[in-house]
Amino acid sequence: MKKILLLLAMALFVFANEEIILFSTTQKVTPIQIEETFQKAGYSIQQNRDMNGPYKKQFKQTDFTIYNLLTVYYPKIAMDLVLQEPDSGIFAPFSIVIYQKKGEKKLYAGVLSAKAKAKILGLKYSDKLLNELEKKNIATLKKALPNAKREKLSYKPQPVKEKLLTKYSFEVEESEALDAKDELEMMIEDGLKPIGFVMANFNDFNYDLKEAGIKDFIFYDTYSLCKLKVIYNISKIRPEAGVFAPCTMAVYQKKGTNKMHIVFPNIFNWIATLHIKDPKIIAILKKAQNDMIDVIENALP
Repeated sequence: MKKILLLLAMALFVFANEEIILFSTTQKVTPIQIEETFQKAGYSIQQNRDMNGPYKKQFKQTDFTIYNLLTVYYPKIAMDLVLQEPDSGIFAPFSIVIYQKKGEKKLYAGVLSAKAKAKILGLKYSDKLLNELEKKNIATLKKALPNAKREKLSYKPQPVKEKLLTKYSFEVEESEALDAKDELEMMIEDGLKPIGFVMANFNDFNYDLKEAGIKDFIFYDTYSLCKLKVIYNISKIRPEAGVFAPCTMAVYQKKGTNKMHIVFPNIFNWIATLHIKDPKIIAILKKAQNDMIDVIENALP
């Protein structure tokens, strides 16, 4: 009997998803209390968005008592990461999903692991900064959730051949960079609303960098973007999908270069990490990706 239990435990471990860190508690705790714990731990809080209101308004229904998307970043590590890998601003901020299903006592809170972020950025899984951030995330989640229990997901990520970042790089003279950026971002913003995207947050990340004495960039802006239809449908089968929502798009240009960059993690991350097989869900994701690409390409100079 002990051998059977051991084998079952090993099977659960083997099939655990190492790309999502998920904790649960049966104690009473609110999304606001979780936010406050992260704030006290030194994180920059961007948004703590209650998705149930929009779900009920647009879809007349929700499966959750609580479904919040808390977007945060840890300034020191985020800045060090951007100096190491400029595209890593896609995690400034990153998302913490907080949810409780109707009729259930358990409340869950989860975040992407260092391994998942390294895979997206093309960095080594042993990356020191990403693993340092993961330790802080885990410690803060445990503090935020009384008697927190680490959850193991029943599915593994599936292989992915596609690139996990969608990136555009194009020539812009350094002297024209700020004007070009303003025009580009205005056109992207104007194009998003008609196709169902919500701009959940804007962050002038270069402000943090300059305050810390880092003057490597002409500008570094990040936009947190969410398409309600996407997260609503996927959260029904994978509530932990909120670790990917909203998606952060980074727009930046380094000093001493004539290259502007737009970069964001794409839908192949959702499909791979969440092991999504449902053709209808995949179609919703691909539609969102194609719509986003159309908006960006129409805005390019």
